[in-house]
Amino acid sequence: MRRTLIPLVGLTAAALLPIGAASAAVAYPVKDKTLTGNSLYAKGALPTTKCPEKPIKKLDAGSAKSYLNGVLTCLNRTWAVQVRKAGKSFSKAKAVFVTKAPKRFCGAKWLKDWTSYYCGESRTITIVLTKRFLKEPDDLFLFNLLAVNYAEHVQKLTSIDNAYQNISYRNKAELAEQNRRYNLQSECFSAAFIASVWDSLDRTKKDWDDLLYYIRDWASKDQGSRKSITYWADRGFKSADPGSCNTWSAAPSSGR
Repeated sequence: MRRTLIPLVGLTAAALLPIGAASAAVAYPVKDKTLTGNSLYAKGALPTTKCPEKPIKKLDAGSAKSYLNGVLTCLNRTWAVQVRKAGKSFSKAKAVFVTKAPKRFCGAKWLKDWTSYYCGESRTITIVLTKRFLKEPDDLFLFNLLAVNYAEHVQKLTSIDNAYQNISYRNKAELAEQNRRYNLQSECFSAAFIASVWDSLDRTKKDWDDLLYYIRDWASKDQGSRKSITYWADRGFKSADPGSCNTWSAAPSSGR
């Protein structure tokens, strides 16, 4: 059976499951080597590059778009190197930043609680710049939101997405577990990218800790628990290495 990917819905809390490092207490081994032994994992840390943030003003969509386009340039540059190292063809992701949600995107109705979505077919990211996002834009939330969506593009380019879409599952619990592994890997890839450009950002450890606090609210049965999101994001940030983001081989009972 194929699945429908659950997009990030911003700051929406959901019921949590008692899950481990990547999943619930469902011991279902993932055997597809595209997922568990992807060539991306063996290519080391992301290159250290500069990505100074552009100015962004409160409640100013224009400056937010300029800011995010600057981040997008950095994402394309960094991941181009790593994806090609892994022996895969690279193509840039496109991004659209809007203040009003589209009625439809990627062949589906845009639901009112969605704030971002990556469309693998067109390789396009859409982010809705809500007033809630623009009210206090000085943190790393928008930076990370784009980087997480871009991580799905990386998963697409490295065949992780295709393998994930086609892996079998026996019941809803296993489907949710596989969704969590996929989404937590996106979080980890995003954090690895942030770490690779960290020295060029005018940021402190508090900024990173604040981001961890905010993204915990993405917790759900498909995104992972607060504990799991924190664990995998921090793991990627500390290593800057996509190889540390192999959620597919993580044991459900690892206690993270």
